[in-house]
Amino acid sequence: MIPLDSRPLYGLGDLTEHIADDIAGLNGADIGSAAARTTLAPMKRLPQLVGAVTVCAVVLSFVWTPWVAAVALAALCIWLTLLVQSRERDANDLMRDANAVERPFADVMSSVRSRLKEGEQIVKDRDAEIVQRKQITNAVPDGLFLLDAANRIVWCNRAALVMHELDAFRDVGKPIAQLIRSPEFAAYLEDDARSEPVIALGGRSILFHLERSDDGTEGARLLLTRDVTEREKLDRMRRDFVANVSHELRTPLTVVGGFVETITDLPLDETERARYLNLIANQTGNMQRLVEDLLTLARMENDQMPPESVPTDLACIARDVLADAEALSAGTHTFVANIAPATVLGSANELRSALGNLLSNAVRYTPPGGRIALTVTVADEVKVEVKDTGAGIAPEHLPRLTERFYRVDRSRSRETGGTGLGLAIVKHVAQRHRAKLEIESEVSGANHGSTFRLRFPTISAT
Repeated sequence: MIPLDSRPLYGLGDLTEHIADDIAGLNGADIGSAAARTTLAPMKRLPQLVGAVTVCAVVLSFVWTPWVAAVALAALCIWLTLLVQSRERDANDLMRDANAVERPFADVMSSVRSRLKEGEQIVKDRDAEIVQRKQITNAVPDGLFLLDAANRIVWCNRAALVMHELDAFRDVGKPIAQLIRSPEFAAYLEDDARSEPVIALGGRSILFHLERSDDGTEGARLLLTRDVTEREKLDRMRRDFVANVSHELRTPLTVVGGFVETITDLPLDETERARYLNLIANQTGNMQRLVEDLLTLARMENDQMPPESVPTDLACIARDVLADAEALSAGTHTFVANIAPATVLGSANELRSALGNLLSNAVRYTPPGGRIALTVTVADEVKVEVKDTGAGIAPEHLPRLTERFYRVDRSRSRETGGTGLGLAIVKHVAQRHRAKLEIESEVSGANHGSTFRLRFPTISAT
């Protein structure tokens, strides 16, 4: 991948050359400044110094021994070598600063060191800026590609590599149409008039958006890719929801409209009129329950706050909903209850709604003469279990039972008068109370039927 900023960066060697370039216009006269003469003055006296030492060494060799001259000359050579190296280094440092003319050597070196430190800080700041920008682009959940005029990948962020399963070293520089193979995407790259495509890739829905240049020039372009799988799923759920609500309301409205028309247009005796009015009342009740369940679901889904955490007598709620279920059954089912005293923290209304939906479903989907058992037990947790002897539910339907308006048998559900929202409400109540909903069912054998179980983790037994 390439750096995000293309402005030039200077290393220390480059900075030194940059400083030297600033004083490249100095001529020989500048070297003759006071500072330069001070620095190079000892070098001009070297011939006289060497001659004096040589004469002294020769004289001493005649007075004493010849090896004195050899030692003196060797020491002189070593000293001259060190002096030349030191002065050459100082002169080079002095020549690198254009402002060194007429300035002491110490000030010139201080200025050079200051500019070197400034250069180091500039390099550090630029490196930190590049790292920060890389962190920002890598934190973006969307894929970002920088493409050249030929639609080759110049740079991409980490999300793009993961989303499209690319390799930064292998795939950068290749045409993106070779890596993301889709005729619709290739046509979108070449045609400015095409709308942004949503393409299915690897089981996901990917939205592509290309930022084209406003001036019409063919330069670098930014391609954004976004995973919209969840959005597409929500849109599909919304469409299904509208269709299901419309379907659920259309049937009772059609029945009510037909009965009203019959009562209005035909002469009916009191018995027939009463029967039609009773059917109208039943259909109106079904629509009212549907609207109430929809409002309950909407409130739970939109309410981000947890339910009120007050001690709630779950055993009392279980006995109340059991009485309602017996009234709904009208004596056609056998009820067995084993309710232990139990208290949980939560909302009494929501818990009553959840247990009521479980028992009403058991009544509706258990044939007459069947058995319905309600059990509330307390151990390490509070467990509420509703078990029936109905026809049971096939395993492939179990994962979808808590979806809104999902029906195993739509014709049978229509006959029983259910809204298709009961288990969806139970699921949301369980989530809001940190409980776990378990569903078991058998469609054949001696133990055919379904079991719905709620486990509450935080309890206090009474």
